[in-house]
Amino acid sequence: MTKFFGLRRTFFKCIALLFLTGCQSYFYFPMKEKLFDPAKIKMQPEDVFLKTQSGNTIHGWYFPATTLAESKGTLLFFHGNAENLTSHFLMFHWLPAKGYNYFIFDYPGYGLSTGAPTPESTVEAGMAAAEWLYLKKDSRPLIIYGHSLGGIVALKTVEEIKNQVPIRNVIVEASFSSYQQMARNVLSRRWWTWPLQPISYLVISDSYAPKSLSEISPVPLLFIHGSDDQAVELKNSEKMFAAARSPKEFWVVPGGHHGDLYELRNGELRDQLLAYLSKTLTVTK
Repeated sequence: MTKFFGLRRTFFKCIALLFLTGCQSYFYFPMKEKLFDPAKIKMQPEDVFLKTQSGNTIHGWYFPATTLAESKGTLLFFHGNAENLTSHFLMFHWLPAKGYNYFIFDYPGYGLSTGAPTPESTVEAGMAAAEWLYLKKDSRPLIIYGHSLGGIVALKTVEEIKNQVPIRNVIVEASFSSYQQMARNVLSRRWWTWPLQPISYLVISDSYAPKSLSEISPVPLLFIHGSDDQAVELKNSEKMFAAARSPKEFWVVPGGHHGDLYELRNGELRDQLLAYLSKTLTVTK
């Protein structure tokens, strides 16, 4: 009987390890192909190539503000876990026309960026992007925006750079603050993986997750989440909001899913975001 239970434990451990290896890859679905040409919507980004601390080459697109002689600020966008910047840039294609500079970059292994995506390499890419923007394009505090996977990468990046690069706002949409907890959430979605949830803490590391959301204060924090998001549950943003210190806000978008919030109801969230950003507008140097 003891041998039987030992074999059963070994069997379930093997199943768990195999599943969680797949769950780890759940965080990254990079594509190399160019998915959309910005020229089709009359946008011409500046191609930017940066080096990370580990030697990866990171590719980005920089879109300057188009309507004002002096921009209202610069937004650095950390995109989600699939495809690459040639699709994700569309989320804020409207922003330069509203007076903001806009920079989006690819993590290692995505698009033209070299290397492989990991929690460490994605944060290194974010740090390189923020430092380049601050030194080369805009010496004012930056607007940091992370969507989905990009949210946890952005939060950890902010922890790493907050004493070197000034930050005006941190905005996190439909994200999470723990890789381990997110893996556990995925395991909890199916009855046959539900018993394996504790294994996530053994297989997946939170070394490159943010250590303390409260330490971002006094930089304003904004959490945004769709009420009907099935990819990353609303409870993740609720938990982050509770852990953060003021100044902070939490917007739940009724009927919102994962990645469609700025397209709903004729783009009303765009106006809401612009009004929010205007409260922290800084003068161009």
